[in-house]
Amino acid sequence: MNSGLIIYSDIDKEKNTWFIDECIRRFAKKGVSLSYVEEKNALDFIDKNIVSFAIYRGRDYRIVESFERKGIRCLNNSLTNKIANDKMLTFEFLSKNNISAIPSFSSIEEVGFFPLVMKSVNGHGGKEVFLINAKEEAETIKKKNKRYVYQRYYPNDGDLRLYVLDKTVVGAVYRHNQNDFRSNYSLGGEVIAYEPSPEIVDIAIKVASLLNADYIGVDFIKIDGKWVVNEIEDPVGARMLYQTSNIDVVDLLVNYICAL
Repeated sequence: MNSGLIIYSDIDKEKNTWFIDECIRRFAKKGVSLSYVEEKNALDFIDKNIVSFAIYRGRDYRIVESFERKGIRCLNNSLTNKIANDKMLTFEFLSKNNISAIPSFSSIEEVGFFPLVMKSVNGHGGKEVFLINAKEEAETIKKKNKRYVYQRYYPNDGDLRLYVLDKTVVGAVYRHNQNDFRSNYSLGGEVIAYEPSPEIVDIAIKVASLLNADYIGVDFIKIDGKWVVNEIEDPVGARMLYQTSNIDVVDLLVNYICAL
């Protein structure tokens, strides 16, 4: 691995400048050239003779597939990106592999009662997640050409994210938001370091292993006293880990990639 790309959309780049710059700096210290490329221009750089790997921090698995067809190593792979960024595919993947998850449905009728949670299948950061009390309410929120999943609403005190790098859980945080049913850090949620049980660790590692994922987040929520998987995060951000621990995710990621 002697040259690579780190790819973000224009919008996501603005809030991830530190991560991009640190990756470039740390790789340079190891003699590896890493260049930032905007997602819209990424396909212009598919050349195995120039690029040996790509860190893709977007949500369009088709871009990853294009790199993979040229034999360029992508983190994460297209399967991980595709499943993690479609909440219905996530539920189907988890169910198929006997991993406990929040039941997700493609229609309100399948849930059967209110309140329920309505999510766009490709939303992230808590965006496009709604607590719905009536079907009419959902109809006013829906956007044309958007797909949604519907889940029973489970009141809870927060949720849990495990960070998995190289099939190893490198850290975990507990998120809570007393002002919103969504616990997302980007929406003002509070975060603390968390020591997950071996059972939860095993589930997160199983998810990463089945996807052959390099670096993902696995989110859990409690239902009837039991942690179940809520979502898979790709790309997963590291702000919460840096805030709550001394874990240096950039260092771990750079070392991992250099050893591939």
